[in-house]
Amino acid sequence: MIFLLHPTTKNFGVGIKPMIELRSLKSKLIVATSCLLALVFIGQSIVNTISIERRLRDGINDEVKAFAVLSTRSLVEVYEEYYLSGFRKFKEIVEDTVKWSRGIARVRLVDMMGRVRFDTEDLTRKEIKDLETIDPFLLEEVRKLEPSYIHYKDSQGKIFSSDQPPSVINEIVYPFVDEWGRHQYSIVYSVSYETVQKEIQWDIVRAILFTLLLIAIAVNAVNFLTIKIIKPLLNLEEGARIVGGGNLDYKLEIKTEDEVGEVAREFNKMTEKLKESRKGLEEAKESLEIKVKERTKELQKRVDELERFHRVTVRREMKMIELKKEIESLKKKLEKKGRI
Repeated sequence: MIFLLHPTTKNFGVGIKPMIELRSLKSKLIVATSCLLALVFIGQSIVNTISIERRLRDGINDEVKAFAVLSTRSLVEVYEEYYLSGFRKFKEIVEDTVKWSRGIARVRLVDMMGRVRFDTEDLTRKEIKDLETIDPFLLEEVRKLEPSYIHYKDSQGKIFSSDQPPSVINEIVYPFVDEWGRHQYSIVYSVSYETVQKEIQWDIVRAILFTLLLIAIAVNAVNFLTIKIIKPLLNLEEGARIVGGGNLDYKLEIKTEDEVGEVAREFNKMTEKLKESRKGLEEAKESLEIKVKERTKELQKRVDELERFHRVTVRREMKMIELKKEIESLKKKLEKKGRI
């Protein structure tokens, strides 16, 4: 088993660099876990946001449709009774009525000539102003006897509408028919999804905050777990360095019963075997040195004997040479005497 540990993580918890380096196992686990959690939660948040947006929009649509059905008659009656005779009373009643629907941004009462009899955007004024006229495209919708749902207007003002509510409603045109069957007015309700957007924005903010909180918890959890996992590995690395430096008496402390603890036990066994092997080598070395010394002494003794034998032999040879010379000298003398 090979452990690739970053050198800056030596003595875990003491003197660690504050900067996270991706070469360390701890930082890799933190980054990988954080990214995974962020991706999962962001994906889930997107799905939830889309679902919530659709649900809120549908809720707004249902609410404004119900509001249009329930408020059209009362708004026309209030207009006919109070608009000209008591504008302040009319204003109070309309404001109290409109505020019950969070999806209604604007209400206009339009007659069959396309004249806007009242507009909630003008409720802040103190005097009655001249009547405005709506565009021809909207006038077509106003003159219909059935509710019309406008979901789109192009750049030329052309209206795309239907008698069934679409997923996104721009305006609702609801006709008012009195008890005599006369269609004198229609009310144009402008729909706003601003509350939906605010809810979505808050959901996004909450999702971001929750993601950051989740990442912070994950980082602390990974940090805690890596301390439990990596610290024994760092101790193992430190022990290997000490043993590699020659200290075979070093023993790792075994604090866990997991795989890391098993590795530590095997490491201690290996260190003990290395110690025994070194001891055996040292004993063999000492024994060999003794044998070498004895053998050297024995050889030196034989060399000394050979040197003595050599000296004796040389002396004998010298004596033999001298004797030969003396014999030769005597022979020469005898030969001279015999001639005489």
